[in-house]
Amino acid sequence: MLVKTSGIVLRNLKYGESSLIVDIFSRELGLQSYIVNGARKPRAAMAASLFQVMNQLDVVVYHHEKASLKRIKEVSPRLVYHRIPVDIRHSSVGVFLVEMIRNTLAHAESYPELFDYLSEMFSLLDQPRKDISVFALRVMLDLSRYLGFQPGEQTRDEDIFFDLQEGIYRRTPPDHVHYMLPETTSFLEPLREPLGFEVVPAGFTSAHRKELMDGLIMYYKLHLDQFREPRSRSILQQVLAS
Repeated sequence: MLVKTSGIVLRNLKYGESSLIVDIFSRELGLQSYIVNGARKPRAAMAASLFQVMNQLDVVVYHHEKASLKRIKEVSPRLVYHRIPVDIRHSSVGVFLVEMIRNTLAHAESYPELFDYLSEMFSLLDQPRKDISVFALRVMLDLSRYLGFQPGEQTRDEDIFFDLQEGIYRRTPPDHVHYMLPETTSFLEPLREPLGFEVVPAGFTSAHRKELMDGLIMYYKLHLDQFREPRSRSILQQVLAS
């Protein structure tokens, strides 16, 4: 059957001499894989440039539940980015977040609320931002909420250790090694603010960013069996440190 939907490109792979295999997370169908024949030919009806990672598209697709590779009937840009393609800081954050998203989503699972959040998030990433140094950390916290393992809130000032295994704040260290130290923990609550606020906590440094990234990556590993650490993380660290 034909389905009209909006989607975000999460991966594209060359296939054969001129085709592409594209992973698209769409609002109605979730994460699906499509083959686009002839996309890399000079005068392709559906040009490869449409399927760059992070691109937001409107598509009409042939959807068959049992088919592992589906086909696209029509495609058009839903949003054209201006800053992401030319700003290495914004593009590096975007590539890292795409890999995070791809490593956490279940195949073919429809999640309209998550799609709407991701669409808005990439739109915000395409704008000038004061918080680009912590943007990925903030999205990681948001994404954990949609995936069902959001950290609990800090309700008492004396709870200064964050327990990664249990997802809660504690007054003293837990009896295992998976927790954040007080200085790192202190930045978690400020980073929960909505992305529109562009918050960078006072006193935040590159060392804090690394420690928080280490902690949140471990948090994902502890709560998602299938999670793999993004390979683009080291590049992101280098770019943000420059």
